[in-house]
Amino acid sequence: MATAKLALRRGKTKDNIKAIVLAISHKGKNTEISLDKSVHVDYWDGKAQDKILKGCPQFDNLRLVNNQVNAELSKAWDFIKTLKDSRQLEAMSVSDISNYIKNNQIQEKGGVSINDFSDSEKVDFIEYFKHYLSFLNNPKTRHVYGDTLKAVQRYIGEGSVVYFNEINAAWLSRFKRWRQSEVAMSTTSLSLMVLKAVFNHAIDVDEVIPQNYYPFRKFKVPKIQPRNLRLPIETIRAIRDIELDNELQLLARDFFMLSFYLIGMNNSDIYDINAIAAGRIEYYRNKTSKPYSIKVEPEAQAIFERRKGREKLLLYQERYKGAETLQQAVNRALKLIGAKVGVPELIMYHARHSWAGSAAKKPIGAGKPLIAQALGHGTSTVTDTYFDYDNELVDDLNRKVLDLLNKKEEDVTDS
Repeated sequence: MATAKLALRRGKTKDNIKAIVLAISHKGKNTEISLDKSVHVDYWDGKAQDKILKGCPQFDNLRLVNNQVNAELSKAWDFIKTLKDSRQLEAMSVSDISNYIKNNQIQEKGGVSINDFSDSEKVDFIEYFKHYLSFLNNPKTRHVYGDTLKAVQRYIGEGSVVYFNEINAAWLSRFKRWRQSEVAMSTTSLSLMVLKAVFNHAIDVDEVIPQNYYPFRKFKVPKIQPRNLRLPIETIRAIRDIELDNELQLLARDFFMLSFYLIGMNNSDIYDINAIAAGRIEYYRNKTSKPYSIKVEPEAQAIFERRKGREKLLLYQERYKGAETLQQAVNRALKLIGAKVGVPELIMYHARHSWAGSAAKKPIGAGKPLIAQALGHGTSTVTDTYFDYDNELVDDLNRKVLDLLNKKEEDVTDS
């Protein structure tokens, strides 16, 4: 059974001021939903009533704030009950439940209601796909799914209808051949994985089609071989130090290096940064909704100061309307930089992969669990509730990687 409670975000902060969150638990895994309010730990009653105590200096109208956060908790429990009553809860992950709560149900957004798919014999795949797409919060995921939806619409013909029971192994094989004719095999495989995810959701979560409609028992999605984007530390150093006279390339290089200095932070997460508190960036990863904390080292701070926005933290957030537009512009400029340092297809992802590669190889040689923690991989589990991570191991590891980049070999020791 899923549960919801009010809590303070896990982890240590220097000023002991923490964000108030909805802590959602389900099947031994946890996630958090920020309520956009923070409180000093001394004024939080987390054992008895989960409320802010009298005298808290952060709020003038304490009763109003306590009523607001408790109203959010009540709504979360209402949503969980709705999912339980509709027999959807057990098939959902904790992230699914979190997204359901954050979206306040699709009906409130004026979209298609799940009740519109009541006849399992004639469930319109395209319309259901649109319904599913509206629940996706991550911009990149929504973009990938949206591209697949458009591809299916082109394949069947604009304005045409295809029902779930018409999509069988033979249909998927024909779609695969057609998709390969316009995009690479990796993109084709990704599109097929998206279709598989839509089928799984329709069967296991929304229960609008029966199990025997599932076509992927006979049709196997080709595996995508992950690309190796790790660059040696010498190449990252060359990218950092190369002389550039083009403003767009200078901006792109700073954005690339900022990602490297912030442990390979993703483009969309950097775009969403709105504050640095006590020398750290506290945020939820867009990809996993997992709470995360990164220490801002001097190298990163220098870029924050150099690329400061007028009203926002970074000028990138003011020049570009969204993270996707920013990434496209940065990647175009990075290709020009890459050609000068021997990496003609240089893109933002090289920063993240290269940080991990530098941390894993000698002379540092960090283990996979620590690197995974540093990169923010995976989702929170019930075991995590027994620990209060202070991130010191990750902080130390990042410092070793940056010292290696700076050729401070004497500061680099084996992990």
